[in-house]
Amino acid sequence: MSYALSPGQANLKLALWQSDADQMTSADVYAWLVTSGLPANVALRLHELLTYTKRVGRKVFSIGKIILLKILEFVKAHPLLVTGAGIGAVVGAAIASLIASIPFLGPLLSPIAVLLGITITAAGAVIGHRLDKKFSGVGEDIFEVARLFFDLVIETFNLVFKHVVSA
Repeated sequence: MSYALSPGQANLKLALWQSDADQMTSADVYAWLVTSGLPANVALRLHELLTYTKRVGRKVFSIGKIILLKILEFVKAHPLLVTGAGIGAVVGAAIASLIASIPFLGPLLSPIAVLLGITITAAGAVIGHRLDKKFSGVGEDIFEVARLFFDLVIETFNLVFKHVVSA
């Protein structure tokens, strides 16, 4: 199956995406990012992406906003795939760094470690995708539980380290 778009189809698709992007102001997207539980610095970085525009022909398109909205659509549609890929990436990176840190053999095994890390990330994404197919509403529940857990961890660390001053 060929997925090549003609120039007219590409222009129409870009115009439709721009129309969707115009329906939400940058402030609305930023507020949504903050209320969805993202840390303020991550929301600020993503807000910087929202301001990126590009001139195509005679029109100026909000490319940053279009990209961010498409990513958010994907994450909403496939929450477990994204979670599985994220967990796989963390585990893969940890294993790759452990293998690479082996004295004398680490530098030789480093390319294999990187390949192993990529494989683990892909496996996590595939497992998450299969779970998305089986359990359609579970992604939101997992996200809510994870957010509540990390809120508890943050609150605990804030209480424990409240009086610790770094010199």
